[in-house]
Amino acid sequence: MDQHYLSQLLDTIIDDLLMRRKKRLQANSKIMHVIISGDDLTTLPATLDCLMALTHSGYCLRLAFSCSASHSALQATCLDALTQRGIDVLCDNCEPGAVTDNDWGLYLPALSTNSMSKIALGIRDNLVCRWAFYALAQNKPVIVTLNAECRHDSTTHFAPALRARLANYAAILMEYGCTIIGQPAPVSPEKRLLTLSDVRQHPSGDTLHIGGNTLITPAARDEIRDRGIAIVQRLKE
Repeated sequence: MDQHYLSQLLDTIIDDLLMRRKKRLQANSKIMHVIISGDDLTTLPATLDCLMALTHSGYCLRLAFSCSASHSALQATCLDALTQRGIDVLCDNCEPGAVTDNDWGLYLPALSTNSMSKIALGIRDNLVCRWAFYALAQNKPVIVTLNAECRHDSTTHFAPALRARLANYAAILMEYGCTIIGQPAPVSPEKRLLTLSDVRQHPSGDTLHIGGNTLITPAARDEIRDRGIAIVQRLKE
C-alpha cells in the first residue's frame, strides 16, 4: 500500500467519523447555540461548568466564537478543555440567519460589559449582539451569565453611578426576555416605600432595583449613600 493511497484512506475514514459524529449530535432535538466572546481565560472554568450542565440536561451544543475569542487563546483553550471533560460539541461560526434548527436556545456565557451595553442600547455590530437580537425576534430562550465586573456582587471598584448604569443595562436585558443567571430580582414594583430596614437587608456595594413609583425615605437614602449601594429605578409608570 503506497503512502498516497494510505493518506487518502485515512482522510476518508476521518471524514466519515466526523460525519457520523455530526449526525449523532444533530439527532438530539434540543439545540443550544453558545456564543463565546472576549479573551478572558479566567471566565472559562465557570463557562465549562455551565456547558457540562447543559450537556447533562440533554442539549446538543453548537459553539461559535467571536472575533476576539478566536484570535486569542480562549478558543483553543476552551475546545481543548471540552475534549478533556468529554463534552462533545459542534463548532461552527455561522451567522444567526443560517440557523435551520427548530427547537433551540441561545446561551451567552460571561457576557462582557461591552456586549451587554450594546444589546441594551440596540446596537448589533458584533456576533454576540446579532445572535441575541435574532433569538429574541424568534422568541427563543436567551440565557446569559455576566462577566465578573458586571455582576451585582462584583469586587471591581466602579463608581456607584457606573455600577447603577451597568445594573440598569442588565435590567433592560431581562425586560427584553433574557434570563440572567445570578442577577438579583428587583424590589416588587408594588412596593411604594423603601425604608431603612429594607436597605439594611442588602449588603454594602449591592445594586437595588426598585419600581418607578417607589419612594425612598431620607434615612434609607443616607444608608444607601454610606454603604455604596447603587439604585436602579425603573421609569415611572
